[in-house]
Amino acid sequence: MPSSGNIKLVDLNKLLTCVLCNGYYIDATTIIECLHSFCRTCIVRYLQSHKFCPTCDVQVHKAKPLSNIRSDQTLQDIVYKLVPGLFKNEMKRRRDFYRQKDPLVQSSIPSSSEKRGDVWGCDRLIFTPEDIISVSLEYSPLNSNLPLNTLPNLLALENFSANGDTGRKRKKLATSDRRYLRCPGALKVHHLKKLLRAKYGLLNSDKKVDILYMHDVLKTSTP
Repeated sequence: MPSSGNIKLVDLNKLLTCVLCNGYYIDATTIIECLHSFCRTCIVRYLQSHKFCPTCDVQVHKAKPLSNIRSDQTLQDIVYKLVPGLFKNEMKRRRDFYRQKDPLVQSSIPSSSEKRGDVWGCDRLIFTPEDIISVSLEYSPLNSNLPLNTLPNLLALENFSANGDTGRKRKKLATSDRRYLRCPGALKVHHLKKLLRAKYGLLNSDKKVDILYMHDVLKTSTP
């Protein structure tokens, strides 16, 4: 049994794969009656001739089973982030499909960027360990009343937000303190902490450096 810090993808496969196709979830969709999930294409096709969940045999809906399924964006995000290359490969497959010259395909191109396979227009933030990403770093005061020229213990990966004229002045000043770092997607928080300690001469200091995202402190091992 692997330790909690060394869980392998194969140990999670049962939670990430569709029982109808035995592949990783694509457009994860959940039955609201029993909360079992499947690929959207798989469950829609299955419910055209069945009215019961393929996993637990609970009745989905007596007359309209498709009305009791919902898109599960959270589950799909988890699958894309855990399975290397799945998101990129799926987006390429969709782009290739809609590039076909077939008039029927051309007449059914969806408006959604993700459904078309347009990665740059997609709302999902999915990248692989090998991708080069840009990280925005700036100071984060403990509260909005702290002077901006104070070097707090906290550094953030988020924008300042405040109300009123004072807030606008703070935001303007804070913008000039923002720095961007190009790094591989596999970068871990402890690498950032080490970089910041070296930059500010804190390698031998007992000062604590935390990195925040959306007001939450990131764990040192977070990639």
